[in-house]
Amino acid sequence: MVGPDHATPQEAFERSFGTGSFDEGTVISVVLPISEKIPKANRAQKARASKEWALLRTFGDKYFIRSARQHLAGYLTGLGYRAVAPLDTEWYSINGAAGGPVSNWSERHIAYAAGLGTFSINDGFISEKGIAIRLLSVVTDLQVPPDMRASSVLGHTGNCLLCSKGICGVCITRCPVQAISKEGGHDKIACMKFVYGEESREWAVLNGGEAKSGAGCGLCQTKVPCESRNPMRAAR
Repeated sequence: MVGPDHATPQEAFERSFGTGSFDEGTVISVVLPISEKIPKANRAQKARASKEWALLRTFGDKYFIRSARQHLAGYLTGLGYRAVAPLDTEWYSINGAAGGPVSNWSERHIAYAAGLGTFSINDGFISEKGIAIRLLSVVTDLQVPPDMRASSVLGHTGNCLLCSKGICGVCITRCPVQAISKEGGHDKIACMKFVYGEESREWAVLNGGEAKSGAGCGLCQTKVPCESRNPMRAAR
């Protein structure tokens, strides 16, 4: 449903534990809202990420989120179940495509399948805690009843005011490189060049982060109606 190269939960599990190892199980998807101090600092930005957001890229995304995935998988293993965090495996990859990079395990698509929210015009993920979030997932052979997928009935962009009601579009005006438009959606290539480009890497290092991570941007996730909530709930 996501794309021909995206793994199913069974494929993700069996790539780590062997063919036939997955009978039934569960995909655990977690939404982690970004600490209020970081979006607050980024709201004032117009051209590049704040220092706080730049540090989030290195210490939040690279270290904390990875540690959280591994901790969850390790916790389940300690209970006697098998578990894998697909983004921490050797087979996980990001490949180039005509429309921009695509991965073979997307945390946002997994979160959508789990009913935790929907996509935005900017390709971000709007959860009940908003779009300024980070996501993680683990596949396990532990079987638990799934949560209700309430957001899925709205369609894949149901929580986005622009996509659902034709209003808003604040993220379009917030983008410093015009990589978002009402007609074309999200230009992943233009966005990637800005987020991972030389100036972004230099800004990351200048602020105490790592060049490889880049400084990110996050302007379209802050100072927008969906920053820390599902805006459709207020619009209904």
